[in-house]
Amino acid sequence: MKRHVGPIVAVTVAILAMASRAPAQTPELNPTTDVPPRPPTIAGCPSENLAFHNCALQKAKAYTPPRLQNGRPNLQGYWRSRMTQAWSVEGVPVNDPLAKDVFQAWEPSPPEIVDPADRKIPYQTWAAAIGRRGVNFKEYIDPRTTCSTGGVPRLALQDASQILQPPTDDHVLWLHDDHHQFRVIAMGQRPPVGRNVQAWNGLSTGRWEGNTLVIETTNFNGYTWMDDAGDFYTDNARITERLTMIDPNTIHYEATIEDPTVYTRPWTVAWALVRDTERGFELVEESCREGERSLDRIREQGAKFYFGAPWRFR
Repeated sequence: MKRHVGPIVAVTVAILAMASRAPAQTPELNPTTDVPPRPPTIAGCPSENLAFHNCALQKAKAYTPPRLQNGRPNLQGYWRSRMTQAWSVEGVPVNDPLAKDVFQAWEPSPPEIVDPADRKIPYQTWAAAIGRRGVNFKEYIDPRTTCSTGGVPRLALQDASQILQPPTDDHVLWLHDDHHQFRVIAMGQRPPVGRNVQAWNGLSTGRWEGNTLVIETTNFNGYTWMDDAGDFYTDNARITERLTMIDPNTIHYEATIEDPTVYTRPWTVAWALVRDTERGFELVEESCREGERSLDRIREQGAKFYFGAPWRFR
């Protein structure tokens, strides 16, 4: 699993990883450091995020997705993200020092951000010093390292997931391999909920706009990060996700993040969700807390639990 825990504990994590790694007879894909190579195209679109996004928007206009008996587009199935990496939503340049890290090299990759044009998170000045490998990265433990949820939209880029659409059409269920997480998306009007009700993954309401499932989520607690670099939002965030099929096995996924507390404007990420067609595939239990032995050692190195402290107490 890709987990950044900050440079303060890099040596500790590396030693633990080497101690627990059994020697292999043949080269294998290391799930901690390696990712499948990015194909040149996905669903007939370039596999660079911005180019894919623009192409997918056009393909969606011409594609008629399969339907459920209730007439809704059928998004059900197992899905895996493509064109994603856990390191930074702003991408990793080839000459980035962390791309050459001897313990856990970051994979060079383009930004997942497709808007704004500079493909950077539009932080307010004070917030940029906390995110973007700032205070969070240097002083705090990534919430996923503590076996907490990756949050929204990070859950959509980590590991496999499954979408279920009950015939009642009153909810959509999104199950995630990542840390036992699941999201229950209420379709239609949800009774009003006050801001004092907060959750790690927020509260989600869905609706259909043509062939697109639109999910709006608020009421976050602000305890999650969006990547290993410590990029973040607060409990004032609103995230709007849009899922649109562009061929039988590909969903165009985009998420727009709004948070006037830390950003100067909304911004958007996009990638592909590709159907897993392996026969007999199913989600498996990812046991994170059970048998966990490294967190105490990480804490001994001085890293702190996050819980939104850098922005909450500024």
